Amino acid sequence: MKYYYITGTSRGIGRAIAETLLERENTFVYGISRNDSIQHKNYQHISLDLNDLDRVKEFTFGDHPDAEKIVLINNAGILGHVNQVGNLYTEKVINSYTINLISPSLLINQFLNQYQHNEADRMIVNTSSGAAQHTIPSWSTYCATKAGLEMFARVVEDEQQDFDNPVKVYSIAPGVVDTEMQDEIREVDPENFRELDRFVKLKKDGQLVNPKDVGKKFVDIMEHPENYPKSIMDLRD
Repeated sequence: MKYYYITGTSRGIGRAIAETLLERENTFVYGISRNDSIQHKNYQHISLDLNDLDRVKEFTFGDHPDAEKIVLINNAGILGHVNQVGNLYTEKVINSYTINLISPSLLINQFLNQYQHNEADRMIVNTSSGAAQHTIPSWSTYCATKAGLEMFARVVEDEQQDFDNPVKVYSIAPGVVDTEMQDEIREVDPENFRELDRFVKLKKDGQLVNPKDVGKKFVDIMEHPENYPKSIMDLRD
């Protein structure tokens, strides 16, 4: 059996990845999110708010003696407070770092603690962003947390070379995807975000990527890692 733990499965990319995987046989998906939106015999919802660090610290992965493959997909994330530094709300800054960086880092640590010496194929996949590589005005916490998680994953990949059976690590930037986060971006006050018109135009011109297409690409990468030697990739390339 192949086991996948995916955060943020209630909507968007996370849901698309889960639904694509559930089309496969011999596959079981654990959806880690606040809301349950998938019904399938091989799907189990785990109610967990990544902003609740006490709950995240208590989370443990299951024992899977029949596992052929075990994968953690850190997909959940929030845009955070879109505004220039100096005008950010303190609690929103804390929430952004907690959900986008601290909680995924804790889950990766627990995953490796649990499965480092498991004989199954093991993989960690982080949904990254172009914002991890370049600045976007008014997106300071989003850029910083995505860059931080990407560097965390690069360190993990480096450390895995010490093991005979290393865990594969990916950071995948999916491009600009037609999700609720894009809806949120287009509702931002233009006085707080000078690049608003660019995102409005992307939607108007039909240039946003369908989450289902992104989900299929993620699954292809996970099923055929031999075709994707680079651990950090941008699906727009």
